[in-house]
Amino acid sequence: MIRSVFAGVCRTPFVAASRATTYKAPALVHRFYSEQATPETESAQPASSANSAEAKQEAEAAPAISAQDVEKLKQTITEKDAKLKELKDAYLRSLADAENIRTRAKTEVDNTKTFAIQKFAKDLLDTVDILELAIKHVPQEHLADKVANKSLADLYEGVDMTKSNLLRTLERHGVESFDPMDQPYDPNTSHALYQAPIPGKTPGHVFAVEKRGYVLKGRVLRSAQVGVVLDTSDN
Repeated sequence: MIRSVFAGVCRTPFVAASRATTYKAPALVHRFYSEQATPETESAQPASSANSAEAKQEAEAAPAISAQDVEKLKQTITEKDAKLKELKDAYLRSLADAENIRTRAKTEVDNTKTFAIQKFAKDLLDTVDILELAIKHVPQEHLADKVANKSLADLYEGVDMTKSNLLRTLERHGVESFDPMDQPYDPNTSHALYQAPIPGKTPGHVFAVEKRGYVLKGRVLRSAQVGVVLDTSDN
């Protein structure tokens, strides 16, 4: 009895001790950080070193540029600069020509609009001349007696009003008349039909106007037809 109790007492600590020795600590896990070299970086370093070595060898193997080659390059650059300057000048001239063409085209369009009625107005001048000629050849003494010559006076007045209205219409469209009477003869605006010595008149001046002149926007539409005083001092 005593042995069995003793044996049980002695066995209990041994079992606990044996159980205690069976506990195992957890295993430690190792991690690699950036400071530590990984297998990939260790394999990449030899490749980059090889590339640097190859580049160095190629640079050493490249032929050196001689002074003659430098001169050729300088000459080529000079020729290219001259060609570039020539092309730039041609471009600027082209721009100037294009601008001149646009200016001329605009001027022609403006002139076309301004002088569109030139032919029509010039044809109407013949009508004005006929009306003036009719008025000019009516004897003034017949007009003085409006009672005896009432029909003639009315006709004269009607023709004169027609001429005046026609001239006003032409003026509204830029057509104006001019009379160079007693003015120096200007071949740019007048056409001399004849010359005659006129006492008391200045030689080279207009002493008679057969037909008045007309201008359209400053341009001579029809020259005046005049008679000019002849200079007789040389005779």
